[in-house]
Amino acid sequence: MIKKVFCSGIKRPGEIVSLILILFLICGSALAATITVQSGESIQEAIDQARSGDVIEVMSGTYQGTLDIKKEVALMGIDSGEGMPVIDAGSILGSVFMTANNSQISGFKIVNPNGDGIDVTSSHNMISNNTIEACGAAIYLMVSDKNKIVNNNASVRCQGVMGLLSSDGIMLAHSDENIIEGNTASGASMGIYLYYSHNNTILNNAALSNDHGIAIKGSRDNIIQENRAIGNKEEGIGLLNGCSGNTVTKNNVTGNSIGIYLRESNHNTIYLNDFIDNLQNALSSDSENIWHSPEQVSYSSAGKSYTGLLGNYWSDYEGNDSDGDGLGDASHSFEYDGQDDHPLMTPSSDLIKPKMTHKGMIIG
Repeated sequence: MIKKVFCSGIKRPGEIVSLILILFLICGSALAATITVQSGESIQEAIDQARSGDVIEVMSGTYQGTLDIKKEVALMGIDSGEGMPVIDAGSILGSVFMTANNSQISGFKIVNPNGDGIDVTSSHNMISNNTIEACGAAIYLMVSDKNKIVNNNASVRCQGVMGLLSSDGIMLAHSDENIIEGNTASGASMGIYLYYSHNNTILNNAALSNDHGIAIKGSRDNIIQENRAIGNKEEGIGLLNGCSGNTVTKNNVTGNSIGIYLRESNHNTIYLNDFIDNLQNALSSDSENIWHSPEQVSYSSAGKSYTGLLGNYWSDYEGNDSDGDGLGDASHSFEYDGQDDHPLMTPSSDLIKPKMTHKGMIIG
């Protein structure tokens, strides 16, 4: 039957080649398999035996040892009645290594009191819906681009003398164009840390009770949007040592020692953030940045509609709003250098109801 369809009505070589390619793709998809790993069996053996494109479903249970996802497979944790499967490596080198491109890990609890949780040295991967408790970095990307890190709970927990070490919740080093979305990072030295990494999107994450909330060093053109940086010992958001071209917007930064800290970083755009009850809401040193929206924004205040440039909300702002337009009459200055010339009188969520795009973002 296939041969008949293949031959019937085809007169040109180009059509033959196209149909061969289609049939090749169909056959390739048909060869993809779903492999099931039960408690007591080896996940690594399943990876070793798998072919590119296979799905490996891992049932509830505790699985000892490290994993190397060295093939383009999807490793899916399945709650088969006893909770999400647990990977307990106990290795100072790390628990899970993603060395193949186009791979996936989802639905696992990864525990490592001695080292990292997931180490990535590849691109175009998906890491989602995992709970990671590690003494090293919970998720660490090194020279890894265009990955998606979504809806993970990443915490740093160390025991004994290991507690003297400091590590990070989610760290990107020399890694570009990644999406970090919907994660929680807690108990770390740096909750979310970008180190010389560019064009990443950090969206709707929570950095809670770390030493530093969201820290960016030497990194350009990243989007830091709609995150919560709350209760961190040092700064909620920090841009340090040559950060430029970054956009920081719609973040809730509350209860940190410093709300936002900039050092030797210029040409970043910071607007529509809420800096609330930090011991010091802003500290800027040797930095020149833009502290308002890049374009006019439509908004409402006290039942009236306005259009203008909008800055940030500062809980320690002491100025007045004599014309009732929702913006302070005077600028809000920071220690050492910098000022917000368009400070908001109320948190941005109370003031803003626009639809505006900037660098692919929807504000409001």
